[in-house]
Amino acid sequence: MAAAAVAGLIPVLHSVAGDKSGYYIGRQLWFGFIAVYGVVVYVVRMPWASIQEDFWCHGNITYPCLIECFEKSFSSPVVGIWYFFFFIFLALFFLMEFFMAQIRHKQIKVKSVESVAAEVEEGSMVGIQEHVPSPKKSTLNFHREKVLLLLYLLYFLLQVGTQCVLLFFLMYQHLPLLSQTIIHCRTDSCPGSHLCLIRGTMEKRMSIYTLITLSFTIILFCSSFFMYSIHHYLLKGRSGAKFWLD
Repeated sequence: MAAAAVAGLIPVLHSVAGDKSGYYIGRQLWFGFIAVYGVVVYVVRMPWASIQEDFWCHGNITYPCLIECFEKSFSSPVVGIWYFFFFIFLALFFLMEFFMAQIRHKQIKVKSVESVAAEVEEGSMVGIQEHVPSPKKSTLNFHREKVLLLLYLLYFLLQVGTQCVLLFFLMYQHLPLLSQTIIHCRTDSCPGSHLCLIRGTMEKRMSIYTLITLSFTIILFCSSFFMYSIHHYLLKGRSGAKFWLD
C-alpha cells in the first residue's frame, strides 16, 4: 500500500514540478524534498515492517504473553509517527502552494484589468487585443508584497517546528526502544519474568539515523531560507528604501 502511494505520488510531483514559473524562491527545491522525503520514509520503514516477528522472548512463553510483552515494550507508535509527520510536511507545502497561487492569480487579474483600462483611456483597441491572451511569466515580488513575505516566513517556521518535534520523537522515544539489548518483561496476566530481545536492531537504528539526518537537513535549509528572506527582503530592502529617500 505504501509502495503504491509513493508510486502514485511520483508522476504528480513530476508534472507539477515541471512548471518552470518559479514564482517564489526555492520552489523546485521543495518539490525535490517531497520526493526525497517520500522515498526515505518508504525505505526506512522496511526494517520495522516485521517488528512483531523480530520481537522474541526466551523460555516457554505463550503467544498471548508474547504479544502482551511486545505491546508493553512498544507502547508508542513508530512508523505511524513517521507517516504523520510526512503528511504534515506535504500539507504545509501544498497549503503554501495554494495560497501563493491564489494571490498570484489575483495579482495577474488586477494587473490585466489595470492594463486594459489604460489602453481604453488611450483609445488603442489594438493594444487591448494584444494584451488579452498574455500568459506571461509572473514572479511574486516580496519587496512590495509584505503579506506574501510573512506567509513565506511562516511556512519556514512551521516546517522547522514540525521537524524539531519529529527529532524529539526520534531521539528521545524511538532510539531508546533499541538501546536495551535485553528487555525484562513482567506482566500481570503472565507469571514470572521473561527475557526478550529484538532482532535486527542495527538496521532499525540506521533507519532512525537516516530520518534524523533528513530532519536536520530540512531544518538547515528552512533556517537558511528564513534568514536569507529576512536579510534580502526586509533588512536590505528597507536600507535601500532609506538610501533612495535620502
